[in-house]
Amino acid sequence: MLTSRFNSRRWWPLARLVLFAVAYGVSARLGGLLVLPPEHVSAMWPPSGVALAGLLLTRYRDWPALLLASLLAGTYAFLKEWGKLPDVLGIAGGNLLEAAVGAFLLRRLVRFRPSLDRVRDVLGLMGLAALGSCALGATVGVGLLMTRVPLGPRDFWPTWRVFWVGDAMGVLVVAPLLLTWLTGGTARWTPRRGAELAALLVCLGVATHLVFRTPPPTAPDTVAFHPMTYLAFPFLLWAALRFEARGSSLATAVLSTVALWHTAHGCGPFALAAWHNLSLAYLQSFLAAASMSGLLLASALGERRRAQDEVSHLNQELRDSLRTLATTQAELVRSERMAALGELSATVAHEVRNPLGAISNAVAALRRLAPDMVGPAGTMLDVMDEEVQRLDLIVNDLLDFARPMKPRLQPQPLPPVVEGALSASLRSGPAHITVSHTLDESLPPVAVDPQLLHVALTNLFTNAMQAMPGGGTLTTKLEPDTHAGAPHARLTISDTGHGMAPEVRARIFEPFFTTRASGTGLGLAIVRRIVDSHHGEVSVHSTVGQGTTFTVWLPYAGQVPAPG
Repeated sequence: MLTSRFNSRRWWPLARLVLFAVAYGVSARLGGLLVLPPEHVSAMWPPSGVALAGLLLTRYRDWPALLLASLLAGTYAFLKEWGKLPDVLGIAGGNLLEAAVGAFLLRRLVRFRPSLDRVRDVLGLMGLAALGSCALGATVGVGLLMTRVPLGPRDFWPTWRVFWVGDAMGVLVVAPLLLTWLTGGTARWTPRRGAELAALLVCLGVATHLVFRTPPPTAPDTVAFHPMTYLAFPFLLWAALRFEARGSSLATAVLSTVALWHTAHGCGPFALAAWHNLSLAYLQSFLAAASMSGLLLASALGERRRAQDEVSHLNQELRDSLRTLATTQAELVRSERMAALGELSATVAHEVRNPLGAISNAVAALRRLAPDMVGPAGTMLDVMDEEVQRLDLIVNDLLDFARPMKPRLQPQPLPPVVEGALSASLRSGPAHITVSHTLDESLPPVAVDPQLLHVALTNLFTNAMQAMPGGGTLTTKLEPDTHAGAPHARLTISDTGHGMAPEVRARIFEPFFTTRASGTGLGLAIVRRIVDSHHGEVSVHSTVGQGTTFTVWLPYAGQVPAPG
């Protein structure tokens, strides 16, 4: 497979060279059909456009091979008609010199883009190639023609003009067609779009045929211009508006082909004398105006489309930047709140723990002094002891919340950590709870801090059990999953409790938010901090009256981003 692909790439430049030579030779034969007396030059010379397009679509180092191939093809195409090899070589050489100069000037001065989607590219094609280099080719060609056909001073400039405009028409009609269709485009060609283009070309061909099939005027030396001559322009505008440069170049080619064919057969509004330079000049002017109008409009529309695309792209980037800025600002505000709450919690916990310890010691001393204390005094000591324990739990939560989350991540199996947290929660949980757990033992190792993750999972299990004071079912599943485009371990903890309303569910991870009279509102906030520090994510789904499901995603050990 690799060998065949290599061979195809090696032979592709030669295949392109052969195709170019064939296209040049065929276009030369077609151009020869329009060599009209008395000037004996072509009304439109397609090889000029073929040669220019070939040079513009290739690199400078490929030019010698292309010029040599076109010289051989052009010589072979006209050898029978001209008879003398030096004359044929001279005509072909002048045509190739014209193409080489035009392509060089377009690349160097205009930074030419073959897609013709800029006005500067179309103006450069008209000015530097059609007007400038084609004048050079016409001078060389007519000079060689004078050695074969006697031309007087009165015939030189009309012949030179027809020669020049014929080459220019090849540049304006054939070159844009090849350049735009061989370089592709950004627009998507759907079947509907292709059908529209086909309908446009058919309508343009029919309209041009109806106009140009009319017989020439009977009066000598008169030209029958009428408004129907410009019936093609609405179709050219249609092509430029809907299909830009590619459609405009194709429509111009159809118009030129039909108009030249009828004019060469002595029909149409420009066929005063089909073999006279005046009728050729009128026809060429009409086709040049049509081609330039379509290309300029298409290029202007292309620039406008690119500007709109750029504005849309910039707007999208701005929206993304604003979204990122808002997210960053929200994260910064959250971090500042967490830092302030952490400092406050640490201060409160420190200031409360000392008197709390003194109260606990005093209660313990009273129990030692009166071990058999009963009645109201014993009840009050029990209340004091219970409240001291509750306050101690609150202080511990505050300290856990204020403590910086810097886990020491180590790759290890996740099922034992889940089992340990579940067992610890069940020892202090309510009775009549049915536990169903499914843990995939084949999961890859997960980078975790066992102590911190134990705290987070214990809080989740305890929260689920507290949601089922009258009993229920606690379901735990640990299985592989894909989250955010990367493989993760997914842990789901579901209960059959009372569930949560949407407004409660939206705030459960906020610090100090709780719906229980005895809660601190820090448990789930600590859970989120621990899971975030493990580069994971936690979410909740709850339905009132049906239960709640917490889902934790943790990346595998190889998926954890490097610290930095």
